[in-house]
Amino acid sequence: MAAYCYVQRDTNFWMTNRAEETAEAVRLAQRAAALDKDDAYALCLAGDVFINFSDLDAGAAMIDRALVLSPNLSMAWLCSGWARIWQGDPELAIQHLARAMRLSPIDPVLFAMHAATAFAHFIAGRSDEALSWSEKASWEQPLYLPGTIIFAASSALAGQLVKTQNAMARLLHHNTRLRISNLNDWCPFRRPQDLAKLADGLRKAGLPE
Repeated sequence: MAAYCYVQRDTNFWMTNRAEETAEAVRLAQRAAALDKDDAYALCLAGDVFINFSDLDAGAAMIDRALVLSPNLSMAWLCSGWARIWQGDPELAIQHLARAMRLSPIDPVLFAMHAATAFAHFIAGRSDEALSWSEKASWEQPLYLPGTIIFAASSALAGQLVKTQNAMARLLHHNTRLRISNLNDWCPFRRPQDLAKLADGLRKAGLPE
């Protein structure tokens, strides 16, 4: 179950009917959260669905509730990190992700913590740090979509041609429908400048419009 909230980040590109399937995912997440408001794990996973597919603030609130219930739950800190990234608060995201890594330094989804940290540094304007963290994530799990996306964008902005080419080859091979035009379907940034920065990096990397 732990891998769920990272696998689901890739589902936009496997869906046959995105509107229907995301609506069903949100319905089930809402139902899971309603069944037990004191289940921290269920709340953080439900919140993760919400921040990606439905209501960013409502999802963040679910995750915050999970952290109140279980402040040592690394998964909740990781989900909170993603929520802060989408909300446009990269510094808070980095703090929450660092806590997730301290709580679970050999976590099976450590690659997701590294990828999220790369995203936070990227939107904060620190491309070198983003590249370093994204390389870790890509090495740990080469097929993880967020890690590959941020690796491609940050390596392109850093002028690392070979790394960019390798990342884009992997990205386009496994995600044939990913385009600049549908990037917002996967990255629910609240701030237009954050989406624009990522799009700029991926455009430089060679992602089709």
